[in-house]
Amino acid sequence: MRLVWNELTPNDRYLVRTVRPISFAEMGFATHLYLPLIGIDSYSLYQLLIHEVQENSGASAESTHRGLLLMTSLTLDRLLAGRERLEAMGLLEVRRRENRQRDYIFEYTLKPPMSPKQFFSEDIWPVMLLNQVGKTKFEQIKRRYADALAYALEEEYPFEENLTKPFYEVYHTLSASELDVRPGTETDRFLHQMEERYPAAAMDGSYVAQTPEQFSLSSLRLNLPKELNPTDIFTKENIEFFYKLMHFYQIDSWMLGVELGDWTLFKHGQLDPSALRKRLMQKYVNKEQSAPLAQDADLTAGTVPEPTNPGFSRVCRKYSPLLLLEQVVGGRINKTFVERAETLVFSDGLTAEVANALLLHTMRSTQMELPKAYVETIRDSWKAQQITTVEAAIKVLQERTEAQTKAVEQAKQPTKRETAVGTGNRRTKAIPQDKLPASVQRQLQREQENAETTDSAKTKKTVKDVPEINALLQSLRNRERGG
Repeated sequence: MRLVWNELTPNDRYLVRTVRPISFAEMGFATHLYLPLIGIDSYSLYQLLIHEVQENSGASAESTHRGLLLMTSLTLDRLLAGRERLEAMGLLEVRRRENRQRDYIFEYTLKPPMSPKQFFSEDIWPVMLLNQVGKTKFEQIKRRYADALAYALEEEYPFEENLTKPFYEVYHTLSASELDVRPGTETDRFLHQMEERYPAAAMDGSYVAQTPEQFSLSSLRLNLPKELNPTDIFTKENIEFFYKLMHFYQIDSWMLGVELGDWTLFKHGQLDPSALRKRLMQKYVNKEQSAPLAQDADLTAGTVPEPTNPGFSRVCRKYSPLLLLEQVVGGRINKTFVERAETLVFSDGLTAEVANALLLHTMRSTQMELPKAYVETIRDSWKAQQITTVEAAIKVLQERTEAQTKAVEQAKQPTKRETAVGTGNRRTKAIPQDKLPASVQRQLQREQENAETTDSAKTKKTVKDVPEINALLQSLRNRERGG
């Protein structure tokens, strides 16, 4: 039985903050999308905490949980359960702060709900909402947040031009002297004084609601077959393996926990990692599982950044190999590409960022292909050099490129012997030619003799070719005939 008083008491103090102001429209998102999933207790608590926050500072005054119990008419266990549901849905973040005197206070950070587009792009939450409200109500909610005119507008008016004017085009009358605040001036001192006395509230207007991605052992243990001992499954090696799987295939703890519910993935009470890898790969290939396509200015379909580009190292560290290949290819990748990338991470032991560098370099060098022999050659070389970071990989690639460039330049330059012969140096001998085989030499000699005989036959003159001798010969023939 859970002892709630060990976790929370009515006299425990708390204060509330918000990452940014939550709009009226976002409260509608919470009502239609989140309320059926979190329940009325969590929804009431969320509304109450929001209205305790002052809009100008983004924070509330200090209070005790007894006030929350009185305002919501909830018991302590229901209040704690409602708070935990808000945490699970990414609407609330809880911190317990202590001072040196061991006095503590709870800090509640409110977060805005997801937009409908984000919510319905999730794998689990739309299904939970459908199971809770039914098909009719689910269709009504989808219709409510659908933009029916967007598709018709693009079809009817396919050509567009952005006419938005930039700031300096509108405020072109501003002079540099009006905006120049030099250090030490009265204006500079006043601004610093205001910043010290009244620092702005720590609200982030650009904050976008996101699904919590932290690793949760409870989610993995939830669907584990009951005949298995969790201690034997959640070893240090397996936990590291789970982290890699979640990062590579971009899945959360809940989705991985569902897969662990299949007893065929276990042999003699132990997890078979190869079977789990094969299962996730097959689901991706069969389009039963999808990873969100990355959108990055340094990665576009059909192009690969150079290692010298600062974006090369950034994307290698940021994305999983699967997302990286999807972005370069421009969509889902085939089974061969998945196997190449997965082998580098799980079988060869390369870090994700080094595997990304290898994949990008290979695709750049082989016209968007991943030849197995080429990949394995570079892999063996990098493993021998103990390359573990993308910076070290980039250094090796740069050295390789410089060596290839130098070799090409040397091949284009004439050798010293060729230069000496070209300048007519008397002391330099001609470059010796390779000696031909005897049979080839005899054949060339016969062909040359035949050619000379043919030429002499063509140039040889007969009697008829001399007019005087030809006339004398003709007169002798006439005498013999009696003419």
